[in-house]
Amino acid sequence: MKTHLSKCVAFLFLIVLSISFSCNRENNISPDPDNGPLVQTNGTEYSKLLAGREDFDGTPFEITKVTREGNSLKIDVTGGGGIENYKVVWDGQLMLSYPMQARLVVAYDTPDGAQDAAMHDYTLEVDLQKLFGNSANASEVIVHLANGSKKQDKVVDPNGSTSNPK
Repeated sequence: MKTHLSKCVAFLFLIVLSISFSCNRENNISPDPDNGPLVQTNGTEYSKLLAGREDFDGTPFEITKVTREGNSLKIDVTGGGGIENYKVVWDGQLMLSYPMQARLVVAYDTPDGAQDAAMHDYTLEVDLQKLFGNSANASEVIVHLANGSKKQDKVVDPNGSTSNPK
């Protein structure tokens, strides 16, 4: 009886341990070192950026076009400053639906609070397979993309079509 109980306790301990390690993806920089600080995986930062667009007082920008070519997501933005001040943040979660879904937000970090009145066009490129790793086949994931400076959301389907949710 004692050995059966100890086996059950050990099994439960292993389950709890595996769950705690499998859910710990937040606050990690994306596994793509080539993208530098452009792409991040950070659930806390994602939530902060989404909540901050209600009273955003930085340099606003516009997401003018989103295209998807295989695992590559190309986001055309028009806004101030340099491309090095933009970042794409994934909340670190893949919604378990069919097809799977992921949420990203594009943000602009104004250096030292300086505002740039001149508008520039940039293309931000995200390799979705590198971002999601082995967690999903990126070519099958629906991407929900939010603008961090204002309410401007887009949904990008695996076939490349985009829509604006209400």
